[in-house]
Amino acid sequence: MSYTHGRRWTEEIISESILNIVSSCGMNTFPTHSEMEEFYGNKALCVKISRTGGTRYWAERLHLPIKKCESEFGNDYELKAMDDIWKETGMHSRQTKPRYPYDLVVNNWIKVDVKVSKQIYTNCHTWQNSFNLEKKDPTCDIFILYCLDKNGTFIKKLIIPSCVLTGQTQVGVGNNSKWNKYEENWNTFWKYYEFYKGLKEART
Repeated sequence: MSYTHGRRWTEEIISESILNIVSSCGMNTFPTHSEMEEFYGNKALCVKISRTGGTRYWAERLHLPIKKCESEFGNDYELKAMDDIWKETGMHSRQTKPRYPYDLVVNNWIKVDVKVSKQIYTNCHTWQNSFNLEKKDPTCDIFILYCLDKNGTFIKKLIIPSCVLTGQTQVGVGNNSKWNKYEENWNTFWKYYEFYKGLKEART
């Protein structure tokens, strides 16, 4: 069954499209993006889900559990990011609800999206981490990108201000990537903190 990218998506159609996969395939969990693409032959449904709340939001709305390995993997790295932020900056973080377009709020002001990727072997015969940002116009202030090797062992983390990624939906990180200059770039948090603090003080 093929769904075109030009169709007019409504919340009802999104729900029906997800449940159609679940029913047709005899599933009892929320389908992964790869399963959606394989079922419909394109990424239209995946893209629409990403733009209207994300996997967690739609899974909760339809009362479908996310596959344990997938949900725990992402959540584990959100929790790790909270620990890393506290360790490196002393700032407190909290996780957002599923509907939010970012994962963490730091010091009540700074919006953070957390991404994690295992290395893949590319056609250029190099190992690379690939991150799906989902939106050309970022909704967060900072991306934290966790790079893992193919076995899931931590390699490095990049702290990138979202403004430098505007217009991009994918980020590839290799050994000689231009993004490596953002490794352990924790000072970005303090720059955003001072920016928001200045805005708040200007109102008083």
